Amino acid sequence: MTISRSFLGSIAICALVSTLIVSARDTVAAVQGKTASDGVYTEPQSTRGQALYVKMCSSCHGEKLDGTAMAPTLSGQDFLGGWNDRSVADLNEKIQTTMPADKAGSLTPEQSADLVAYVLKVNNFPAGATELAPGAGLAEIRLK
Repeated sequence: MTISRSFLGSIAICALVSTLIVSARDTVAAVQGKTASDGVYTEPQSTRGQALYVKMCSSCHGEKLDGTAMAPTLSGQDFLGGWNDRSVADLNEKIQTTMPADKAGSLTPEQSADLVAYVLKVNNFPAGATELAPGAGLAEIRLK
């Protein structure tokens, strides 16, 4: 039995196309990156964030993160709609550079990350196995 060159060429082309399709799929997944739905904080971190929130944030943003006349809500569709598809880094930076209003910029990077973890928890994003660490990696996580 003899296999023609055109048949072998067709097989090679199919293999190449399959490889390109798999590579393109993997590239799209890498570009899309993580979302807050991927469990990007831990329960203990959100607990620390909650304690910090009660102490430093609740007087303006409300005990249930539902906002007051002085500050916007940090939960629910009103909040999520304003942050839709932005990065966790954007939220972290907003907290770290502008909060609390009477002492802007006084939070450590770790405190800001803990507060973000608590905000994510209240907004029903699941906890995971790894803490949300301050730094460049936050820009890769989308709030969806």
